[in-house]
Amino acid sequence: MELADKHRQWLQELRSLGDSQERMSYLVRRARQSSPFPAAFRTDAHRIPGCLSKLWLAAELLEGKCQFQTDSDSAIVKGVASLLCEFFSGATPAEILAYEGDALAESGIQAHLSPNRRNGLGKLRERIRDFAQQYQSAETITPAQTSRLPKLYDAHNHLQDARLNLNAEGLMQAAAAAGIERMVVNGSCEEDWPHVQDLATRFPRILPSFGYHPWYITERTPAWKESLQKFLELPGAGIGEVGLDRWIPDPNMEDQEEVFVWQLRLAAERNLPLTIHCLKAWGQLEACLRREARPARGFLLHSFGGPPEMIPSFARQGAYFSFPGYYLHARKAKQRETFRQVPLDRLLVETDAPDQLPPPERCPFPLVAPDTLKPINHPANLAAIYQGLADFLGIPLDALAHQVGSNFHRLFGTA
Repeated sequence: MELADKHRQWLQELRSLGDSQERMSYLVRRARQSSPFPAAFRTDAHRIPGCLSKLWLAAELLEGKCQFQTDSDSAIVKGVASLLCEFFSGATPAEILAYEGDALAESGIQAHLSPNRRNGLGKLRERIRDFAQQYQSAETITPAQTSRLPKLYDAHNHLQDARLNLNAEGLMQAAAAAGIERMVVNGSCEEDWPHVQDLATRFPRILPSFGYHPWYITERTPAWKESLQKFLELPGAGIGEVGLDRWIPDPNMEDQEEVFVWQLRLAAERNLPLTIHCLKAWGQLEACLRREARPARGFLLHSFGGPPEMIPSFARQGAYFSFPGYYLHARKAKQRETFRQVPLDRLLVETDAPDQLPPPERCPFPLVAPDTLKPINHPANLAAIYQGLADFLGIPLDALAHQVGSNFHRLFGTA
């Protein structure tokens, strides 16, 4: 049923409710009858701001149709929110964006809510439209068009991040529609390794990577090494994101190096793909790589931002260098120019989603963090990053995609 027709039907039904007591009873009944809300989504990342009553939203895109669920600690708020979610569930993103009406407001069903609660429901409706906006672009790509797209490979992202994991199915559908063949999802600590494992089990396009990021090494447990080795039993698993970082406040570089070197040795011993993070510690990193064994297949310096004069040395040690969409922004001209020095047979491309800003201007998949509403990156923006990099290097997109695909397979071992 089209939303315009649904609007008329709902107005008729809701206006048939007589007095305020009948309406309130109806809302409480609808709240009790709504589908169970996933407990994992009762978090601040999924909470709707602007309402004193706690209010959450879960959303996903299934076969091109939006599906919404909600919950609240107020039965009345949950009742109205459930009506709103039911109204938009089953519609395509384009249908939601084209709909300008408000059946609930016209029916008077919200008249007995406080201004604060009405504000919260208004934010809920905004979030629904934001979700539809994120996935409208994926609708316009037909299966025939998808088959003609070059195969793209995301060398680094964090799909397990709570800002994205609300709707993993929809994200993966949009990524597939954009031509993304594989993506490497990187864990950062013991807490998120199970989430990475779950995603890799559910989605064949995902290659999992498990490692201790230097930002989180103070959180490691006594059993972290044994735990990491257990996760590495997952087929196709690599080690990452690991590394060295002097940018963080009061960095304990001795501790960072100890954790990094242990993971580096493990990657070398098993010849696993290794993803390295480095900020303001390039000399120390190079010294570690010279001193220690390295995986024969090589390793990735993700979002490479080191000195261009170090590229030949890192390349001789087996490095690949991944280019993020963030470097397409005007203020990142220096980092962008560095990639002119990267050998084409060592070049990879990444989104680092949801971290780092999405590519500028030609960003077909805008996304905002649910808690802060600040821009974050969508994994389907990889196609725009490829195009931006191809334009910058003066290489045809198909040629760049073919080269990057070959590089990706050599490092990560997929076909």
